[in-house]
Amino acid sequence: MYLGDFKENSTLYFCWSTNDKNGASITRATNGTIKIYKDDGTTESTAGITDTEDFDSLTGIHNCKIVLTDAFYATGHDYSVVLDGAVIDGETVNAVLATFSIENRFAGSSLFEKAAKMLVNKAVQNKSTGVINYYDDDGETSILTHTPTDGESTITRTPS
Repeated sequence: MYLGDFKENSTLYFCWSTNDKNGASITRATNGTIKIYKDDGTTESTAGITDTEDFDSLTGIHNCKIVLTDAFYATGHDYSVVLDGAVIDGETVNAVLATFSIENRFAGSSLFEKAAKMLVNKAVQNKSTGVINYYDDDGETSILTHTPTDGESTITRTPS
């Protein structure tokens, strides 16, 4: 389960379940350890993880909270959430519970989208060439010039 691409130092939550061999919800006999792996590395971390077994008194439903403030969690990386050594219905279980990334898949990677995130006072597009000039808060100093490609959408702003 891919949880998404999170901002640096944020907190994420997800629920996961445990079931017996017939599919019925079951509590873990041994909780095991939830570990986080970065990219394809074998170094794991348990920093910032809170695992609540039988969340809201629901047998077999568990809530995982991960606070991404530890130095292990860095922007530009992918992470795997792994259950290690839980005993469920008499069997030892190791499983990947979820994956996520931190500022590694933001849509704001094009020049156009990056400029939109800046403190832009005005943007002026030349109708004949399509070139967009972005101006800072004085309205006269151009901070970026961009020519949209065919793959980029045009944004139209309606005056309020």
